[in-house]
Amino acid sequence: MSSTDIQRIELLIRISNQISRYFSIFIFFGGTVGNIFNIIILSDRSIRKLPSVFLFLIASIASLIAIHLGLITRMLSGWASDPTYSIGWLCKLRTFLVFVSRAVVFWLFVLATIDRLLLSSSENRQRRLSTMKNAQRGALFVIIMSIIIYAQLFYCYEANLTNAPFQCYAKSSSCQLLTDMTFASFTTIVPLLLMLIFGLMIISNIRQSHRRLCQTSIETMTHRLSPSQQRSKKIERHLLFMVFTQVLVLAVLTLPQAIQRLYAAFIGPYNSRLQATKDMFVYNIVLLLTYLASAMPFYIYTLTGGNLFRKPLLNLMQRIYRLILCRRF
Repeated sequence: MSSTDIQRIELLIRISNQISRYFSIFIFFGGTVGNIFNIIILSDRSIRKLPSVFLFLIASIASLIAIHLGLITRMLSGWASDPTYSIGWLCKLRTFLVFVSRAVVFWLFVLATIDRLLLSSSENRQRRLSTMKNAQRGALFVIIMSIIIYAQLFYCYEANLTNAPFQCYAKSSSCQLLTDMTFASFTTIVPLLLMLIFGLMIISNIRQSHRRLCQTSIETMTHRLSPSQQRSKKIERHLLFMVFTQVLVLAVLTLPQAIQRLYAAFIGPYNSRLQATKDMFVYNIVLLLTYLASAMPFYIYTLTGGNLFRKPLLNLMQRIYRLILCRRF
């Protein structure tokens, strides 16, 4: 290996370590604050009975778990040793919980898209399927399915590895291939494809609904809709916008890692240490992007949720402000 290659490797490692350390801190604190606010706001009694809101709430809890388990050790790199690198059961458990929580987030958004699809239907029978009970059943099924799919990590991952990118890593190439393929397909690509398909079906339902409305005069429709019905329609629009925006952000921030892991799985062993270092550099960047996706929902909902989300947020901020004043005086 030439001296130039050695210098490039050292430079890439330094840059990767600095990005992992400081960008992780930004994502960690922004994601923690955002997801905690999400959990509090989505638990508000004025909106918590909506099936989509319930799914958003569970997704926020799963995102918080993924951020904490996935980023704490990255933030501490360079300042403290990572216990998951040396303790076998801790390595397995952390990896399992991170993968499961991230899969749960994706599939919960699939369920939220299905809920929006049901409510956009012109058939009463389909709209009646959008219930809190079905949302709870779907969430439970997603959690159990994710646990079963990723149970193989307890066998595949080991600590104290020397010939691997990380000391806590898959113990064989077959295990790594299985993990990469599972993550790329089950956690990322398949859910995103389903969200895309259901999203297109929602758009089709909305267009059909608009065509039906065009056949009726605006004055007649305004007269028919009561204030509560108008408020319900407004809530549905906000929830639909929240779902679509969240799906778009998930696709932009998570597809790069799925593509990178598929690429790494099929190119086989690296021909040089420099190529392996480049791949790990790219992997660190796209991995942080997936954690950024877990940190974004609160800020997405604040921008796209209208009064449905902002009103409970404002009430929460007012309660916090009053509490601070009471403690001060």
